[in-house]
Amino acid sequence: MLTLFVLIVILSILVLVHEFGHFYAARRNNVRVEEFGWGIPPRIWGKKIGETIYSINWLPFGGFVKLMGEDLEEGTSPEASKNLDKTVSDERSFRSKTPLQRIVILLAGVFMNVILAVALYFVMFLITNFHTMTLPLFFDYRFKFGQVDRINTVVGAFSPDSVAKTAGIEVGDAILEVDGVPVYSSDDIRRELASKDGKEVRVLTMDIKKTDRPVEALKVSVKANEGGNVLLGVLLTPAFRINYGGSQVQKLTSGFSHTYNMAAYSLHTLGGLFRLAIEERNVAPVSESVSSPVGVSRVISSILTYSGKEILVGLIDLTALLSVSLAIMNVLPFPALDGGRFFFVLVELIRGKKISDKVEGYVHRWGMLFLLALLVLITVKDIRSFF
Repeated sequence: MLTLFVLIVILSILVLVHEFGHFYAARRNNVRVEEFGWGIPPRIWGKKIGETIYSINWLPFGGFVKLMGEDLEEGTSPEASKNLDKTVSDERSFRSKTPLQRIVILLAGVFMNVILAVALYFVMFLITNFHTMTLPLFFDYRFKFGQVDRINTVVGAFSPDSVAKTAGIEVGDAILEVDGVPVYSSDDIRRELASKDGKEVRVLTMDIKKTDRPVEALKVSVKANEGGNVLLGVLLTPAFRINYGGSQVQKLTSGFSHTYNMAAYSLHTLGGLFRLAIEERNVAPVSESVSSPVGVSRVISSILTYSGKEILVGLIDLTALLSVSLAIMNVLPFPALDGGRFFFVLVELIRGKKISDKVEGYVHRWGMLFLLALLVLITVKDIRSFF
């Protein structure tokens, strides 16, 4: 229940902040806001204040803003067409505004998600002394800001009958030394273990899931496998942590710097996954990189197993990263998203003429159906992986 509650709070913050951006920008540009709702309809409760209905809806995930004249379709009857013309020509209609005004309104939600991420990251850095949590490095990437500390020996998974797992090593532990010798790669570990068949070795590990990165020494009894190789039985993955505490300027701008770093790294990773999917002719790399609320809830559940300030830092970090992801997703030129609507305005600017409301309405409607179908598929994938 706690995981579900935290999930609802996080998603509500993300979407309501996003929708408030649209709401505020619409008000500033004299567009009538017909409804500002929390959750997804049908409506439970609503109250009209001024010209806007403020509502609470049954599904407590997200929210929405309904603007006058934002979603229009040409009618088939003379009366419907007349009402359409009246709405479009109304000076307070979204459609009656200049392309620049509509662009500001459409991108205001993305802007607010970026600002939310900046603020959350800065709060997190005040707690962590201006360094990030340790994050997985899926593809090599050169971060523009901060001092990057890379670790290549983080335990990502175990093989069956892993001696390391039996000894108490956990996923998220970084292996630092084997019998007092520093190791920086899987090759280093293999080299140190090669002559230790049947012996007990001292493995120094660091828990990178925690902000203070505690170090622990464990005894591991190793033996050669059928191929004659002495292994710990772990799959190692690279990870990184960024320090923004180099100077006062770096500290003050850390929220902006890390938001940029994470947005650029996310796009780089997404591009790498698409390239990998094309090379392997398999959509699995892309499909496994996206999550539904079910997938996010699993991450939250994992964070709630932490102790002390790690829980707070983990939840702030997750919320900020999701805010960055929501901003990136919404700015993509896909139908029904803010980026898709922005694309239509750009086409209008280039052509000097609006695209038919009917055509744009159809495009966004089918785009929304596709997105809903995709969400269902991703949710099913997350549920299957859970079991």
